[in-house]
Amino acid sequence: MLYAIPGGDALDAGVGYYLNPKYQITDQILLGAKVEGAVLASADEDAFDVSAVVSYAATFDYYFNTNAFRPFVGMDAGIYSLGTIEFDSSTAFGGGNTLDVTGDYDLRSKFGIAPKVGFSYGHFDMALQYNLIFGQEEGYDDYNYMSVKLGFHFGGGKK
Repeated sequence: MLYAIPGGDALDAGVGYYLNPKYQITDQILLGAKVEGAVLASADEDAFDVSAVVSYAATFDYYFNTNAFRPFVGMDAGIYSLGTIEFDSSTAFGGGNTLDVTGDYDLRSKFGIAPKVGFSYGHFDMALQYNLIFGQEEGYDDYNYMSVKLGFHFGGGKK
């Protein structure tokens, strides 16, 4: 699971998931593939925006030691699919409330990278990762986000 902190002013916070199978090349180098999804939102008195970011990436992790507590750094690179739906409520001429739904329903695909730092302890993982998405159009929400990730891994022996 992850908690997302958007980089721009248009969105407030979000939650998501990730699945990251890896192959251990050496005791300190792991290569893998990741699928991640995050839902980012913002709200004020007149509008509610929901944005979704789904990524498919290749991953690289370098662990500094082979102890039970294993700090690491890494980098992911891949494709990010982006989309937003905006809900705008306003008062109509007749005094009734209306709900206007606008937004970008089609997901746009962009290339991005995600540097990360974290640690593994036993089978528990924690990481901070910044998802930097390139080529975002002017006028759209800033989809770049920092994520705080908590997870576990299985396999790999008693570590």
